[in-house]
Amino acid sequence: MILNITDFCKAENATQGVINAIEKMQSGDTLFFEKNEYHFYKDFSQHRLYHMTNTDSFVKPEKYFAVLIEKKENITIDGGGSVFVIHGDMCAFAAVKSSNLVLKNFTVRYNSPTNFELTVLKKTARKIVYSIPKNSSYSVKFNQVKFFEKSPFSGKNYYLVKNNNECYCNVIHRGNEVFRTILSPLKTAYSVKKTGDNQIECKYLIPPKFEVGDTVAMSRNRCRDSCGLFFWECKNVSSENITVNYMHGFGWLSQMCENLSFEKINFEPYGEYKVSSFADCIHICGCKGEVKINNCFFTHPHDDGINIHGAFLRLENQISSKKALFRFVHKQQGGYSAFYKGDKVKLYYVNNLQELDGIFTVKSASDNINDKTVVLEFEEELPVLKKKSVVIENITYNPKVTISNCLFKAIPTRGILCTTDRPSEIYSNVFESLKMPDIYISCDCSNWYESGPCKNMKIYKNKFSQTNPVVLEPICKFKPVDNVHENIEIFDNEQIG
Repeated sequence: MILNITDFCKAENATQGVINAIEKMQSGDTLFFEKNEYHFYKDFSQHRLYHMTNTDSFVKPEKYFAVLIEKKENITIDGGGSVFVIHGDMCAFAAVKSSNLVLKNFTVRYNSPTNFELTVLKKTARKIVYSIPKNSSYSVKFNQVKFFEKSPFSGKNYYLVKNNNECYCNVIHRGNEVFRTILSPLKTAYSVKKTGDNQIECKYLIPPKFEVGDTVAMSRNRCRDSCGLFFWECKNVSSENITVNYMHGFGWLSQMCENLSFEKINFEPYGEYKVSSFADCIHICGCKGEVKINNCFFTHPHDDGINIHGAFLRLENQISSKKALFRFVHKQQGGYSAFYKGDKVKLYYVNNLQELDGIFTVKSASDNINDKTVVLEFEEELPVLKKKSVVIENITYNPKVTISNCLFKAIPTRGILCTTDRPSEIYSNVFESLKMPDIYISCDCSNWYESGPCKNMKIYKNKFSQTNPVVLEPICKFKPVDNVHENIEIFDNEQIG
């Protein structure tokens, strides 16, 4: 059955109508959007206490969603070429505990992106004049700039950020050269005044070393409160022909899912804006089955193009010969179930990432979400382990990855990060103007706790921009063993810059 969205809402405020339409959908249904620009407002959106990895979810556990699909099977969302305009600092699109989904033919655009962009118009010895995109609301008072987006319904702010006090990592966009900087347009200015509808003038004792034409993008790094698109505990999700102009809070996050495909997904900014994502574009944590990313375009995000990994949890206490307590360590991890009955796991020493003998089977998992811990009982006997001496990886939730025919351009960090022990291929991709390795293979049990060892990967027929395009860098407490990564083949690639 085809449900036409025009039967449920008007395009100028589609939020509640889309909620009603999705609630009505049954297996086999398609929700079709007649081509238009549909507006979604945080005032009418759904909110849930959902934790998202790699965000500050325990600081901001309540999330708001413009479009939310929960516990649905065999449905299609066909945007018909429409643009979904998001008003407010919320997640644009989410699917939770759903299966056999097709999402296609739409653009995600934020009315007022939450990376705050200032473009250098004029520069003198002590003064810089910046322009600000017209959709970005701001005020200047007492030499302080406040960025905000206001609800047209309540008159209250969806968000308010003063100067860039929550930003510790800015990004300069200089044509196709995009790079991080500690320099700030606002922090060292002793005088700030508004000189036009979309202009401010800053005076400095020593001005930051920006060039005329530079766009300096500032994000609220100290609080990633959400992500832009979100899949959680979903199976068989196909995303096709989707353009993302911006994503709030993080990026397109998938956690604990099975079988994901991304076909013809374009991440590119719109209009006056220079930033396509608050952080990463596609971020995949703890997924299984197959992850296919083909014919996609990644440009001008604030962080990596693609990041695929698992999560290391650290041993806190061995309770018995078959039971132990493990913890998410990094402050931006946790809040979800990372193990299920029947899953296979491996253990590694934190000092050197040496793999312990044996594969262990989860008999039961008891999560304490607020404490970011889980008690795991295994079918097999564990060795005697010291507290905090090992980390655990759920190898069942390691995907087979294929990344092909993609273009990565003007990115301040890496093009692809990928760690998985399943047979995987990265081929026929083009990398241009990246500031860090084109492909980065880590396995980290010391900083981000992003697992795991990469065992069977082929990297071929790519065009690289770096002189050292593929970097293998496992990270642990001391020195890693030599065989953290194995059977990685790199061949038939071309350097173009």
